[in-house]
Amino acid sequence: MTKHIANWKLIKQIAIEWMSSNNNAISLEELEKLFIAKHPERNPVNVSPDTRMLTVNSNSRLSYLYIFGRPSSGQKIRNPHLKNNKEAEDPRKSSKKNEKDFFFRIDTEDSLLFEIYDPKKHGEWEIELKDETNNINKLKG
Repeated sequence: MTKHIANWKLIKQIAIEWMSSNNNAISLEELEKLFIAKHPERNPVNVSPDTRMLTVNSNSRLSYLYIFGRPSSGQKIRNPHLKNNKEAEDPRKSSKKNEKDFFFRIDTEDSLLFEIYDPKKHGEWEIELKDETNNINKLKG
């Protein structure tokens, strides 16, 4: 039996292959086309949300945070197993060590483009609390 590979990992592989021979950025439309061509047995419906989840400067990341134990739709993330570890509960900074910090989104007039995230070029992105009273996360770059 073959081990199942998550769609987001396949998206990363497709982007790396395409960018190494074509360009330094790829559109969401191109990613979807390549995903369908390479993996016709897979449902492409999650290519867009998975791509946004992998993008350090996408507000959609705040809805896909399993980093601290459970997803959130904008609310502060808490992992009940780590509640005594304050450091583990704080919002986090982007890092090349995190395999989900992969894309950087570039908005153009025609479409959204995604390139491989480079902290030296794109800066550091952080998921932080807006303030303690409304308990909402936001991106800061």
